[in-house]
Amino acid sequence: MVKGNKSKIDNLGRVVIPKSIRNALNVEHNDEINMRVENQSLIITKNNSTCNICPEEKVEVQIKDKFLCKSCVDTIKGF
Repeated sequence: MVKGNKSKIDNLGRVVIPKSIRNALNVEHNDEINMRVENQSLIITKNNSTCNICPEEKVEVQIKDKFLCKSCVDTIKGF
């Protein structure tokens, strides 16, 4: 699914995420989002509350669009 809209950044650096985009991401009031720059693009994703490898809910690290807990990061470092 591709959605697109134009928005302007206000003088405080804020931008409104249009309702159609919020609906597509299932983002509601007070939800946390993640932002990163990738290939000169701003990528906004809904905050993921669980590790992508195990069911741990305390995410420590984000690598691109993947979220990892400390235990999984330590395991990966051991390889």
